Amino acid sequence: MFLKTTLITASTLALATAANADIVYSGPLFDGVSDVNGGGSLTVEIAGLNYEFGILVGGPLDYSYVTTTSEGAGLFVPLTETDEARNFSAGDNIGTLTSVLNMYPLGGGGENINLVMHDYSGTGGLPGEFSATGTGYVGFGFGSGINFNYGWMEFTSFQEEFEGGLQSYLNITGWAYNDEVNGSITVGQIPAPGVLGLLAIGGLAGRRRRQG
Repeated sequence: MFLKTTLITASTLALATAANADIVYSGPLFDGVSDVNGGGSLTVEIAGLNYEFGILVGGPLDYSYVTTTSEGAGLFVPLTETDEARNFSAGDNIGTLTSVLNMYPLGGGGENINLVMHDYSGTGGLPGEFSATGTGYVGFGFGSGINFNYGWMEFTSFQEEFEGGLQSYLNITGWAYNDEVNGSITVGQIPAPGVLGLLAIGGLAGRRRRQG
């Protein structure tokens, strides 16, 4: 059984400037999961919709993932690999003309599936795969028809020795979206008075260690 927690951000920030449209920002987050005790998952609520990330362990399954459990929500994926989460870079653009959105349900036949971020089993080399260590970004969106809001989520991952074995950790460190329908967003863009705010790569990296 996986530990599941609902994260509700207490201090979401929304500031409008001429240069920055209406960017809704979570503020710094330091919440995550690990593969200790069989793995775990965490649900993040954004604009009333649920996005889930976690680590699955057991049998042939040993990977970190991201998915959505809400109708009207979606994630951006590579053109050629719809079962892989795409790792964006800070400064990339997410919008109507630049991204492909895979909407809930993500799987075929009405089945919602996880989008793999990193496969710890060692296969590697898949399009869009996250590294086991470092910072990466998932693109997300919500809406219907041809009208969507676009956003990004920042994740950090790392591995450490724990009780004689290598343990994997995955944290969400922030998210933001453009409140203007069909308005694009730059990955890492946050509200800032009068200027375009960009997060420093890895600047919000936080580690939530297992308490012994």
